Amino acid sequence: MTRLYEILKVVSAALFALVFAACEPDFDFNTEFEHGRIPDEDRQAGVRQPNEESRNLLLLYSAGFNNLSSYLSQDIEDLKRGWLPGSSRNDDVLLVYSHKLSRSGSYSEKTPSYLYRIWRDASGQVVSDTLKAYCKDTLSVSPTQMNRVLTDVRDMFPARTYGMIFSSHATGYLPAGFYNNPNKYVYGGSAPLARLSSEGGFVDPYAHMVKSIGVQQEPGLIVREMEIADFADAIPFRMDYILFDACLMGGVEVAYELKDKTRLVGFSPAEVLVEGLDYSTLASHLLDNDEPDVRSVCEDYFLQYDKKSGPDRSATITLVDCDRIEPLAQVCEGLFEKYRDRINSLSYRRVQPYFRYEYHWFYDLYDIIVEAVAEQPELESLEAAMDDCIVYKAATPSFMLGYGGFEVERYSGLSMYLPAHGNVELNKFYKTLSWNIRTGLVK
Repeated sequence: MTRLYEILKVVSAALFALVFAACEPDFDFNTEFEHGRIPDEDRQAGVRQPNEESRNLLLLYSAGFNNLSSYLSQDIEDLKRGWLPGSSRNDDVLLVYSHKLSRSGSYSEKTPSYLYRIWRDASGQVVSDTLKAYCKDTLSVSPTQMNRVLTDVRDMFPARTYGMIFSSHATGYLPAGFYNNPNKYVYGGSAPLARLSSEGGFVDPYAHMVKSIGVQQEPGLIVREMEIADFADAIPFRMDYILFDACLMGGVEVAYELKDKTRLVGFSPAEVLVEGLDYSTLASHLLDNDEPDVRSVCEDYFLQYDKKSGPDRSATITLVDCDRIEPLAQVCEGLFEKYRDRINSLSYRRVQPYFRYEYHWFYDLYDIIVEAVAEQPELESLEAAMDDCIVYKAATPSFMLGYGGFEVERYSGLSMYLPAHGNVELNKFYKTLSWNIRTGLVK
């Protein structure tokens, strides 16, 4: 199961000296990265110059200052091996924001993060042009930093379409610190700190293979995270699509929270194995077309796992059109009100899960309603609303069986919180989510 990944090339000493000494907020045209200084003729070709808004832009936001650092570095290498745009004024733009561990792998050794552009020059060589270096104290999973990066991206590169892939750990709609310490979570005040390590002596043999919104690990296994509302608030302009290469993000709560921030959102209701998206093909789908082909990225993700065997054949993926999600909220509002008592007393064992072991905060939305609603016309209305907003969905027959996994007997494409198998303190937090404010699942 273990994969050996080659490490990204070391950033030049000159750049490190610049970052550590000054940590300037503005990008420097004379920085060096991987392939050396960018030729003047390439700079004049429009590398950072505003142009007419005829191009597409893709940002990979790779928050890897955690135990995924080497895997996320490999994703970037896979990205470079695929189709890449050029650097002329009319070419599409491929950007990477990367924050990873030092070569030593120590969480105590803080590292800067970088925003850089990747393209292929006329000779076929891959060029990585550093646009900006951020200070070593940067918290990449903070809404402040994500907002800053996205603002920098927009200011540097006016474009016709904007898309982002967010790659890191994640736990869906859950509040920071809840996933690994649900019994210690108390709503209100400062969020408790989470821990990446399992407690009570249990060790999940697949833990290192799973990307379980964003995690930055600090000394002592202290983990910093964003919550979904903060993630949404951090986005300074409406995007054309957001793809999550991260666990458990495929919930209706996430899609609804982002409906005013993106048109399309692609995510997995279950966990995501560390291979993640197919980075060797995604740039060609998202940039080498008149319009970004987000569906094909989701299809490639599913197919690369569906051809595997055993626990490696584990994947769920959904693409939602957020512009069409409001009718789903309207239908659910009526169903939640009418069948509240049934929903709150459901046996969770009858409902399709999307979690492993006892992390029981993610169930199939449609299956919850099927178990609570007796009227076929109401189920048909729900199904029609879901079909209207779900562009693509796919799931393998099972998910990591033998490692706390589950059979996929019903896959509607969206997960949801099940109050009947919930948590009193989590209920308090859940009431603050846009989905619950709109539909009243938890009263």
